[in-house]
Amino acid sequence: MRFPKSTSAHDPFLVMDISNSFTKYALVRKGKLGKLHRLPTRDVTVGVFRELQKQYPGRKLVLSSVVPLRTKYAQEAYGRELRNIHGRASIGIPIQYMKKQQIGPDRLANVAAGRVLYGWPVVIVDFGTAVTFDVVNREGAYCGGVIAPGLNAMTDYLHERTALLPRVTVQEPRSAIGANTVEAMRVGAVIGYRGLVREIIRAIKEELGVLGRLRVVATGGQAEIIARGMGEIAAVNPLLTLEGLRIIGISGFLEQKVK
Repeated sequence: MRFPKSTSAHDPFLVMDISNSFTKYALVRKGKLGKLHRLPTRDVTVGVFRELQKQYPGRKLVLSSVVPLRTKYAQEAYGRELRNIHGRASIGIPIQYMKKQQIGPDRLANVAAGRVLYGWPVVIVDFGTAVTFDVVNREGAYCGGVIAPGLNAMTDYLHERTALLPRVTVQEPRSAIGANTVEAMRVGAVIGYRGLVREIIRAIKEELGVLGRLRVVATGGQAEIIARGMGEIAAVNPLLTLEGLRIIGISGFLEQKVK
């Protein structure tokens, strides 16, 4: 299933993904993402949204935000021109989730993009502050997922909770046996993390009964380094969440109300 490049009366429009660490946004014009802009989420204020309104007058904003204060700023600035992703909004995908209001908007945007761009069944693995696995089943419905600690959260925890272990930058280890403390931590982080991801993917495949047919797509800050050593991951798309917001905005599903 693919949507036409542009069916929205609101094209061009803005899409924005506010995560705990960084905020990314772009203008959608003629159905395509424009130049990517990125800034620390701590710097996102009402003033930022006011400036966007001046720069792109009359353009709606399709928003995915996991930071309530920043969501509030967007609402204050955009009012009725804001299209805010949430579990009870219609995004054009059947959702089989017990408490829809608990679904993160970034996860909804990810599955919208994964379903349209890669088909189904598909699993989207988002490597952020937490790593999330979101599953579109054989019927094309979003049926749930998995939440685990993010890679940086694991390494930061070791540094903060021990007296001697340093804070490390996440890099590919030189070998499977670390010859010093930093390398030993990188082995545990990167190779160990791949093991976590691989086992979760295996369990999802088994439960869905699609051992040979499931596509796995990765996105998020640590996607490249982890996917590099994993044949299970078919594609890495760093802009997947924004692509999902683009698809939802083009389709106009957010204009509908979910009863």
